[in-house]
Amino acid sequence: MFETLGHYKVLDRIGAGGMGEVYRARDTRRGRTVAIKVIDAGVAGDPGRREQFLRDARAAAALSHPNIAALYEVGQEKDVTYLVCEFVPGEPLTTLVAGRSLNPRRAVDLAIQLADALADAHAEGIVHRNLKSNTITVTPKDKTKILDFGLAAWTRRSGSTPQAPSEDADYRADILALGAILFEMLTGKLPSAAGTPTSPSSMNSSVPRELDPIAVKALTKSPDGRYESAATLAAELRSVAAILDVRSGLTQPPTLAPARRRRQSVAGWLIAALILAAVAVLVWMAARA
Repeated sequence: MFETLGHYKVLDRIGAGGMGEVYRARDTRRGRTVAIKVIDAGVAGDPGRREQFLRDARAAAALSHPNIAALYEVGQEKDVTYLVCEFVPGEPLTTLVAGRSLNPRRAVDLAIQLADALADAHAEGIVHRNLKSNTITVTPKDKTKILDFGLAAWTRRSGSTPQAPSEDADYRADILALGAILFEMLTGKLPSAAGTPTSPSSMNSSVPRELDPIAVKALTKSPDGRYESAATLAAELRSVAAILDVRSGLTQPPTLAPARRRRQSVAGWLIAALILAAVAVLVWMAARA
């Protein structure tokens, strides 16, 4: 394991990512924890592929969105090329789902965050190309972070060396991928790759039917039949979220609602106690009169 890379002190190895080894490190200049991804020698050692990779990395580093894990720097030390990325605590969305459906309102909230991130990246001409539940981390505050934006196509597949991005994967592929993630969050299962998309409510009766047309449209096999943009998909999800909130009486996502209900409960007991105390004082005063 590396002890240092540039001005980064390597703390520990946290896994092997699609592009190579991943380490948790300390930025000694800025005093922050980062994730360092050491790029596979198959890319770093090939001048042509390395130059294309660096172009993609520089473009990805320009992205700034709260639901996209930031790429801070592309570093080089001797023959080692590495990426310095935002360290994101939490767990992969695939672990969070793990074959179980999420609360529909929570699933909608997470999907809105992802759609917003896609819309921002697509506006900059950057496509993820490999969006899946295992390339998304959900933080302890229930915020999504998309990893490897613009670089996921360089990851290994089935033990192969990292591949350069294909030209046929555009923003509509990202929308299809988000539709699959929404379906997975709502049903606990991946959608079928063949035939007409299945409505989530047919597999999970707790899914509001208002979500069916959104999921089906996002999963449409024909790219031209899908949403024209991630921003449009986000807007429709927000419309359904508002309907669900009115229906349930909530004014915020269910992940925050329990605390709100506890505060309301405490406030209700305090008001009741004050009323009872006031009545007791009035009765006592009347008895002395």
